[in-house]
Amino acid sequence: MSASDELALSSIAAEDMVEERTSDVLAAFRANLPGERVSLGDLIQALGDRSLGTILLALSLPTVAPVPLGVSCLFDLPILLYSAQMAFGRRGAALPDWLLHRSVSRKMAGRMIDAAMPRLTGIERMLKPRVSRFADIDRERWFGFLILLLSLTCVVPLPLTGWLPGFALVLLSLGLIERDGAAIAVSLALTVAALVFFVVVLSGLSYAGQELLALTP
Repeated sequence: MSASDELALSSIAAEDMVEERTSDVLAAFRANLPGERVSLGDLIQALGDRSLGTILLALSLPTVAPVPLGVSCLFDLPILLYSAQMAFGRRGAALPDWLLHRSVSRKMAGRMIDAAMPRLTGIERMLKPRVSRFADIDRERWFGFLILLLSLTCVVPLPLTGWLPGFALVLLSLGLIERDGAAIAVSLALTVAALVFFVVVLSGLSYAGQELLALTP
């Protein structure tokens, strides 16, 4: 084989590696789910070391997949703990083993991934490395506090408040993985909108509760 042929093959291989996206990795994981139970650690390990966005994406998958409340609660504590570590400046934040070992059945894991995949691939089609100013925003200290607030709005059981912060978190995660600063900027705008909407709903419920109490003899 000539040197030019070897170079061409190397270029093709490199392009294939670059083109492998998070949804491709997740699809491969879905096709080879481990054992009868699938743990959070299994999912994170399958996604690989693809930046901070990896763990955030793994933890936020239930927010874009219609799963039972008990399954979504499985991810609530890990995402709050992880975001709290980020908020208080811990670099290389990690989850304890007892959280990584929390699991769901193989059937439920498959359903969750199947429900999330169309949304992930739809978002990925619009992503590409750009706007480096926002692509490196995860290095900022305030970024951790923002993720913590966003996580809280995801897990607090208020009506109609979960879908917007959940979508913002998934978009933010994929933006970090793909180093797409434009997507991260959009997710930050959605985060602000989600926080404002959360406050409005909470205030409305609080006011309604006070009115009901006032009417109670």
